[in-house]
Amino acid sequence: MNFDKKLAATLTGTVCFLTAMMAPVSAAMFNFSYSGTSVLDPTDIVTASGTLTTSDYDSATNGYEILDITGIRNDVTIESLLSPGSFLDNDNLLLADSPALSEFGFAYTAGGVSYNVFNTYDYLEIGTPGFYTGYPLSYFSITPIPESSLMLGILSLTVLVAINKRNGRFALKKLNHHNGSVAD
Repeated sequence: MNFDKKLAATLTGTVCFLTAMMAPVSAAMFNFSYSGTSVLDPTDIVTASGTLTTSDYDSATNGYEILDITGIRNDVTIESLLSPGSFLDNDNLLLADSPALSEFGFAYTAGGVSYNVFNTYDYLEIGTPGFYTGYPLSYFSITPIPESSLMLGILSLTVLVAINKRNGRFALKKLNHHNGSVAD
């Protein structure tokens, strides 16, 4: 094993060891996005996207408690997450299985208006003016954001593979040169 391979193996082993020894993160993060059309006005369309910060997975609820939210709703910055039970009995739970939200969902404010996003047979959004400002959501997505230590491990393995390929090509060139071959 040459020096480059030994160095790559040592670095990769160290990174993998440190990654495995790291304490679990205190919160998970998820990207969300949704869109829909008002039940009263087909020209009134809602779009929202951002990031949800949650607690660790809780097996009792089979989900995560949403602790914070950032993002945009119809080009207006989302200001804050509302506490559980403060708007239409929101529970701020992100479920591990489908559907991702309960019938109580999560609630937040944007532009001084409160909104609740939930699931009752379909995903819906309701705003403060009342139940008649509902938006059935035609699109709803929640995706976990990979943990940075996982990304570091993937990067380390990629570097190891690249070094191995590079060294393999140099060894083949040396062998071909030694044998009198001109091929690369």
